[in-house]
Amino acid sequence: MSGAQQARLEFEQFHAQARRDNTTSILYVGAFVVTFIGIAYAAVPLYRLLCKRTGFMGTPKTEPVVRDIETLRPLDSHRKLQIKFAGQVSTMLDWSFKPEQRHVTVVPGETTLAFFKAYNNSDKPIVGVATYNVVPEQVAPYFNKIQCFCFDEQQLEPKEDIDMPVFFFIDPEFANDPLMDDINEITLSYTFFKASGR
Repeated sequence: MSGAQQARLEFEQFHAQARRDNTTSILYVGAFVVTFIGIAYAAVPLYRLLCKRTGFMGTPKTEPVVRDIETLRPLDSHRKLQIKFAGQVSTMLDWSFKPEQRHVTVVPGETTLAFFKAYNNSDKPIVGVATYNVVPEQVAPYFNKIQCFCFDEQQLEPKEDIDMPVFFFIDPEFANDPLMDDINEITLSYTFFKASGR
């Protein structure tokens, strides 16, 4: 075999190896991109689930277990807690939204019903969706909402107003947590946003 043939053979082998390496690299990058798109797509529902189950970042737990009458008995001997309410509206949503009462006073284990009022200021139907938060954040695992309007799309017709109920309780375990000893005020805050694509 001549030197030119040897060089050509080596070049073809090198070129074939480079093509295989490029194909492998493209497959790895493609798999990486698809994986992270999947993770990004699942991030919001997984984050909401984490927050609802653990009370992480001030998100109240949604009540996953059925409680009997004994566990929901108000702890009348416990100090009273003031639950304050706040309501905000995104600048993209032409609504008014506010709590119908500024605060309520409860004890752990006492179920409470509060109302917010929403009003569509515009001349067209608008769909909004609310998010919520509890402050201070460390109380969130004890703040249990039984019924709420959050994360559900709410459509208001032009100039329509509606009352939106929130049914909740502070878990009786709040009274047994020494980290809650200095907490006497809790704020439940909602923010309404225009529903995407609506």
